[in-house]
Amino acid sequence: MLSLLEKAPEMQNIYAPLPLSAHLVFCVLSTLLYAVLFNRRGKKHYLILMIAIDLTLMTQFWTDKMVIFALGIAEAILIIMTIVLTVKENKEEKEAEEIRLAKERIVRREQEEKKKSEKLFINEEYIDKNFVDNAFDEDEE
Repeated sequence: MLSLLEKAPEMQNIYAPLPLSAHLVFCVLSTLLYAVLFNRRGKKHYLILMIAIDLTLMTQFWTDKMVIFALGIAEAILIIMTIVLTVKENKEEKEAEEIRLAKERIVRREQEEKKKSEKLFINEEYIDKNFVDNAFDEDEE
């Protein structure tokens, strides 16, 4: 029992997922990654994930059961928020893409109709011209 008490300061915190140095490196790298992703894509769920990961650093310093319990609840809420935002953003993205494709189809259809009407006008003009030319040809016979 005495040997365990002597090693207690050397033992890792049971609530922390990693040793402090590794945990700090992980949090810094994940913060950079999610900041870049948010900057490039502009999706809010990257910021929420970044906060959720960085909050785990609290386990290195506060080991009180109430703090750990509150952190667990906060993490669960953040993960749920991330899922909800991801679904919402993907749905909005899909709707925007469908609207863009519908507009493209409308523009394409209008261009085709314009080409058809131009061809029809040219054909009618040709028919009218031939009709007039043929009318004079028939009179000469």
